[in-house]
Amino acid sequence: MIWLNNVSVRRGATEVLHSLSTEIPAATVTAVVGRSGVGKTTLLGALNGLLRPSAGQISITGVGPLDDASLHAHRRNTATVFQHHALIDRLNALDNVLLGMADTRHPLSLLPWSQPHQRRAAQALDDVGLLHYARTRVDRLSGGERQRVGLARALVRTPRLLLGDEPFAAVDPGQARQLGSTLRNLADQQGMTVILVMHQIDMALALADRVIGLADGRIAFDGPASHFDRAAQAQVFPSTIHQKGC
Repeated sequence: MIWLNNVSVRRGATEVLHSLSTEIPAATVTAVVGRSGVGKTTLLGALNGLLRPSAGQISITGVGPLDDASLHAHRRNTATVFQHHALIDRLNALDNVLLGMADTRHPLSLLPWSQPHQRRAAQALDDVGLLHYARTRVDRLSGGERQRVGLARALVRTPRLLLGDEPFAAVDPGQARQLGSTLRNLADQQGMTVILVMHQIDMALALADRVIGLADGRIAFDGPASHFDRAAQAQVFPSTIHQKGC
């Protein structure tokens, strides 16, 4: 379970998030939606500890309040899929995925990765349909393929909490559905908590258990995906109700 209690986050002189309070149950998929600039990515940054709240508190089951003492333990159990991949172009797909486990060995180690590590990385690539590109440099892959490598690098950590910043934005609809199904199964079968910033509203409704809708840095909707109807969407997207984006 994740608790946000009156959480505000500032970027410079601007308060991006204003007094957010919510509870996110474990082993669920939550879609965070809203227009560009309302604070969706900032919320993910606060949840993974990259951004510190300027007010309020975030607490997590098994970790407690996020602070200097608990942050390292929280990050060991958290993985993030970034919108712009954050891959190392000169490395192949397998080596990029292996870096998702960099904190499991000494940072100055010159030894090759162990066979168990390599098998885990290969399985993560297989989960996203890219095992055949394991030895291909990522700068030779398409944008969608690179995004899937980024997802595999997150999955190889077997995190308790997976955060995704529009992880399906660069993949085709069919592949997006397959990847969504993979994440859905991880939540259902392995108890992973998944929180995704999404702009595909129809996919969010099909994939997520619940939706958090942000407007002007505040929670405009917080409830089951089945309740995110046209009236609720109008609160999040006040001037345009649609089903394709935000």
